[in-house]
Amino acid sequence: MTTRTERLATWAAVLQYDDIPQDVIERTKDLFLDWLGCAIAGRDHPAVKAIATFVQQMGPTTGRSELVDGELGFSTSPAFAAMVNAASSHVVEQDDLHNRSIMHPATVIFPAALAVAQDLGANGKDLITACVVGYEVGCRVGEYLGKSHYARFHSTATGGVIGVAAATARLLRLDSAAMLSSMGTAGTQAAGLWQFLLDATHSKQVHTGKACFDGIFAAYTAKSGLLGPHDVLEGPKGMGVALVPGTPIASAIDMHLGSDWAVLGSSFKWHASCRHTHPSVDALLNILATYPVQFEDIDSVVARTYQAAFDVLGLSGRGETIHQSKFNMGFVLAVTAQKGQALITDFTEEALQDASLREFQERVKMELDEDIDAAFPQKWQGKVIVTCKSGERYEEFVEYLKGDPQSPLTRAEIETKFKALAQYGQVKAMDRIQQIITRAWALEDQGSLTGLWL
Repeated sequence: MTTRTERLATWAAVLQYDDIPQDVIERTKDLFLDWLGCAIAGRDHPAVKAIATFVQQMGPTTGRSELVDGELGFSTSPAFAAMVNAASSHVVEQDDLHNRSIMHPATVIFPAALAVAQDLGANGKDLITACVVGYEVGCRVGEYLGKSHYARFHSTATGGVIGVAAATARLLRLDSAAMLSSMGTAGTQAAGLWQFLLDATHSKQVHTGKACFDGIFAAYTAKSGLLGPHDVLEGPKGMGVALVPGTPIASAIDMHLGSDWAVLGSSFKWHASCRHTHPSVDALLNILATYPVQFEDIDSVVARTYQAAFDVLGLSGRGETIHQSKFNMGFVLAVTAQKGQALITDFTEEALQDASLREFQERVKMELDEDIDAAFPQKWQGKVIVTCKSGERYEEFVEYLKGDPQSPLTRAEIETKFKALAQYGQVKAMDRIQQIITRAWALEDQGSLTGLWL
């Protein structure tokens, strides 16, 4: 009997560009430009610099795959380029989020697919097709693993590595058997622990970088004859048994293939903080926009949310670094109340030392809401209750967030976000920024995929 994983692998191997609906193609381009900005913004992070130094020491310093940091002065192999670029794009916490799988697919699929496409001399249509495959496979694996897996593992890494393998295998034009081996070898390498949130270390960038490296390894070795497990997901010793404390969602693997597209279920991140804070940020912003409430008027804030938010946000403590602070609900809402936004430029060393923000942070409380938890991860909802020093009380519930599939960013907003991220990444040449934007909107027409970095 054909397994669900085999059906998914066969679909991934045979998908053609002409099979992809136009709205899926357009959203893929939206997400691609959004990812490029995130990668550029994160390229000066110490973790990215350390991984790039490793590549310079260990990998080829000549190759066709380009690094996000052009100042390094070399290009390399696809596995090493993807590792650096994936790490870079997962720094500033503005890369996309696929709701149902609780994954950030862009930060693994695009760096791997672009690096491999550059190495192979593939064109824009090839890249789009591979990325659609990667999103579909990776997000379906993440959804299969589910909420109980996410409580222990970073699904972007564990589901992402299989998506990378599938995207790479599609670019290599592997048949369904080799596609299945690629996914199996990727799955046996899947890893990514949340421990780094406890001490503000750099494993989050390692997770995405190694997911790319390992997924590319899986596909290239499958092309050379290496055999991976046939049923790495549902097998008796597979990921479902080993990595899911609860019950995996088996139907997610192959249900509605070719009609329920993962890229259309992915959200953009408008705020520069952990996505689990966004429902509360949106609700608080609605209160600030609707009622005569200022930062100094607020006595307390209650953020009612789902269990997964506790599982992740509860690990970052007080938030002693910029990155850690983006995982602390109290600090994020303090910044939101003070600035009227939560943009990349609002999370700074100065903000960490701001006594008024720290004092406000202590007056924010998270509460579990059973109804909101039941809807997650299909819906990332939130409710905020603000009590003012005057005694006035305001409450706001948010069902869909800015950037959700039900309220996606416009292309003008994506361009605005890209420019802000590029400027944060110390890019000065605005004409070059516009050239990259223009190429992204015409990605399917690109005969060459080199020169997309600033």
